[in-house]
Amino acid sequence: MEKARMMGAHTRTSRAVRSGSRCVRIFVSALALVLTPTPAQADEGLEGRWSATPLRSIWNIGDWGPACGPRPSGGDEPSASVVVSSRGGELHFEGFGRPYSTRECWEQYPGLGPTSHSNGARSWRTVCKTPPGDSRQATVVTTITATDDRIAFDETGQYQFVIRGQNCTASVRRTRTFTRVPAEATPPSASSAPPPVQQPRCARVGLPERLEVRPKRKLMRPGETFTFRATVVDASGCPVKVAPVFRALERSAHVVVERGGRVRVAEDAPESEVRLRASVGDRWVDVLVEIASKERYEALLEKGEFDAQGESADAAVTRIASSSLGARSSVALDDTTPRRTRVVAIIGALSLASGLIGLWLVRRARKRAQRRAPVATAPLPEPKVESKPREGLPRVCPTCREEYPPGTRFCASDGNRLVDLVPATTFGPQGGICPVCEQGYDPGVATCPRDGEPLVPAAVFAQGRRRKRGVRKICPLCGVQFAPDSQFCGNCGAALVPVN
Repeated sequence: MEKARMMGAHTRTSRAVRSGSRCVRIFVSALALVLTPTPAQADEGLEGRWSATPLRSIWNIGDWGPACGPRPSGGDEPSASVVVSSRGGELHFEGFGRPYSTRECWEQYPGLGPTSHSNGARSWRTVCKTPPGDSRQATVVTTITATDDRIAFDETGQYQFVIRGQNCTASVRRTRTFTRVPAEATPPSASSAPPPVQQPRCARVGLPERLEVRPKRKLMRPGETFTFRATVVDASGCPVKVAPVFRALERSAHVVVERGGRVRVAEDAPESEVRLRASVGDRWVDVLVEIASKERYEALLEKGEFDAQGESADAAVTRIASSSLGARSSVALDDTTPRRTRVVAIIGALSLASGLIGLWLVRRARKRAQRRAPVATAPLPEPKVESKPREGLPRVCPTCREEYPPGTRFCASDGNRLVDLVPATTFGPQGGICPVCEQGYDPGVATCPRDGEPLVPAAVFAQGRRRKRGVRKICPLCGVQFAPDSQFCGNCGAALVPVN
């Protein structure tokens, strides 16, 4: 009986143990399911074909002696058309000639591998380093951010190693931008309605709403150069074409600050802090540049306040909307407009100056040519060679054969020049006179070409004219009067007019 009781107790204990172990297994399985990280959901909105701009690499050389070998440079790549796919919360790119994803760094340095990776809402950050025992230490940080129509790639690298007791340090920054390639429109079918036209999210950019400058703190060594990244967006997060203006709040002879946010530190710069201000209109943010020696630079990096590139994780942000200023409307100050105005004004001034100089040169050359040119004189009239009548010989008209006293030069009847009366082999008039216009013509002309009347011999015309009586005529040039039937002056040959 006692043995049966003990066996029953043992059976109940075994059942309890089996039931407890089953509960433990269920609890452990549930705990493992809870603690197992679930991959981020795939972002299908970024899948498709994208156009990549050329990859640009900007190198900054620190200590680099002869033992370090050739100075690093290059790394640029041409533009490309890639296909983006999303798997497991990561983006995969195809079209670069080699596969690439957001879980790895673009740099392919020997021994370089990812040590940490994080992703968020369309942002991925991967840190790659060489093994701790490697003499060539390299740290590369790759950051990728994405919007609906833009993917930004930004990678920075720090290289530090010792060769033959000489330090070799260099840094690089690589940037590239992807823009979405719109899909080809498919012809709508007759049975389906055309899809609604979707406007791009940033087709219309609003007023500036937010100014962001990264990083808020920057650790720099003497001789380095760095450019702050400034972004101005509207209320929808779309970038606005407004360029903030950077300036240093404290003057420093060892630090040069450009308007676009580029900072250059001199080689002999001491340890100090320089505060910069980036402003858009009357709104601004302040960032800090801390200059440290090489030993202090490494110590500050080990504290964890800065990343491997000496940048703080936070950004300087301010709102620049009109509501924060208490105004009913705001004005976006675009730095490109005054710059364009200045360029146009300079070009106009240069064009005006060149035009005035050209006009002055033309007038000067014209005056010089006028001074050198000979003075033009009025052309001398051709001398009139007149045959002087021989003294003592009477004069006769060669047309009407009317004789005149010696010294007379023109015929009073037809205005012809008189000739000396010499013995002739022929007798009688040699030409005819029109009875209408009283104009004499050379021998051989039978009809007046002007009136169409047949010409009459000069003797007949002279006898008929002598029978006419009328008012005497006068020469308007020399004032000598002639008989009423005279037509031309016997002295100068001018046409006579009736005496008033």
